Amino acid sequence: MLVTIVLIAEALVFVWFTVFSLMLLSMYLDSRGMPLPKLDVAGRTLIGSAKLAFITGIVALSAMTVLEIQAFS
Repeated sequence: MLVTIVLIAEALVFVWFTVFSLMLLSMYLDSRGMPLPKLDVAGRTLIGSAKLAFITGIVALSAMTVLEIQAFS
């Protein structure tokens, strides 16, 4: 019974991710013709902070993965 529930949950996650990706693609396709807005200082700071947070997260995830693999070896 538990295996069935887990498989259904995984299938629903796949469906959700597919729909979410299609929504992002749709938003991207709609926005291609729009003019780019001029960002003020707050907007540039927000974008810069988001980029830095993303890079920091990827580096931390990579480091943790390498350390975890080494711990099991």
